[in-house]
Amino acid sequence: MSIKNLLLLTILLINLTVFSQGITTKKVNSVEFNRDRNIKLYVPKEHNLDTIRKYPIAIVLDDDYLFDIYVGNSKIYANADLTPKQIVVGLDVDSRKNKDVSVVTKSGNLTSTGKKFYNYIKKELIPYLEANYRTSPYLTIVGDRDAGNFLLHFLKEKDPIFNAYVSISPKLSDQTLRLISTFDLKRLDEIDNQFYLYVSSNPYEKKERKDLHEKLKTGLESLETEKLHIAFNDFKDEANKPTALVKALPDAFSNIFGLYPRISKQEFEEKVKDLEPLEAIKYLETKYLDIEYLYGTNLNVRFEDIYAIEGIVIDKLNGDYLRVLGDFVMIKHPESHLGEYYVGKFHETGKNYEDALFYYKEAYGKMELSDPNAEAFYENIIRIENAMKNAPKETPIEEDPLDNEEEEEENNEEDNDDN
Repeated sequence: MSIKNLLLLTILLINLTVFSQGITTKKVNSVEFNRDRNIKLYVPKEHNLDTIRKYPIAIVLDDDYLFDIYVGNSKIYANADLTPKQIVVGLDVDSRKNKDVSVVTKSGNLTSTGKKFYNYIKKELIPYLEANYRTSPYLTIVGDRDAGNFLLHFLKEKDPIFNAYVSISPKLSDQTLRLISTFDLKRLDEIDNQFYLYVSSNPYEKKERKDLHEKLKTGLESLETEKLHIAFNDFKDEANKPTALVKALPDAFSNIFGLYPRISKQEFEEKVKDLEPLEAIKYLETKYLDIEYLYGTNLNVRFEDIYAIEGIVIDKLNGDYLRVLGDFVMIKHPESHLGEYYVGKFHETGKNYEDALFYYKEAYGKMELSDPNAEAFYENIIRIENAMKNAPKETPIEEDPLDNEEEEEENNEEDNDDN
């Protein structure tokens, strides 16, 4: 193992020790199995503090190493504001020949135990979680090897249960591929939602299984689905299987939560920079509406994303849409001075100094005196006051003597008529 990969695994193990804190074990009664099933549960600490916020669920088909890796990554990515905070559930998959996630070799269908486990997740576990925790509609299922193959069966549901399917080095077979080809995945394009399928492999798979991965990739990508976003990674350059496994989840996160992060440089270059001001504002508003709809997370518009489109609104069309941006920010962040600043700048650009001064003063009034930018911001007020003092005063319009003569003649004519 290379020094780089050894260091990566060492850091991960240290983090996992810390992240294991706050994880509990629960029992969920199962009619399917006629007994209790154990689950490991990670619930973000904010769940008990914020009574409004809802959390996506990730169901991990393993309550050991894969669960720990997922929890570690979920905390790292959420703290970096790259994903929403998640409730993570680890299932006690039967380790005896993986009976819970087993399939019939000849057909690829689930075994009787596999069907029970499938129904347990669908009809018992998910309702239990939704009844006891504040969950959003965004559900992810994760598994590797046999479990990675098992979870693909959920793709057949007419009314999808999961939004995201993360299959790590699944034990594919010809029968698996045949079954998937019957699932009619194009139907997902007719549903008002987004779905994600992530499949990874590693450089140490047998050639037969590598070929099956390639067939699956070719077959799925040929569908050209709009609502099902498909991503594959074979990690060809990784030194060993554990490294490929450890890197699979961060790679999957960037796909299944791709909409959530702030506007990146790539997103700006590809989707934003050429927009007109009003289009840029609408893009930002739509982005956050989609985040709320998809992940169930009521995330307010980030200031970083407002700044990302600021230049477009100021520089294009003579800043005519600064007023629209200002109103947008005042609605989203009424406590901030930024909205009033944009409206003030809009009026200043139009040389409407009286209104500009009003909004700049409103903005300054919202700033804390300790704010390091407060003194610099006050320069806006001074600049407008000077502009108002130095603005040329309107010269009264002098009356034309001819106009007076004409008016006198008209009055004389009226007097004569009266006489």
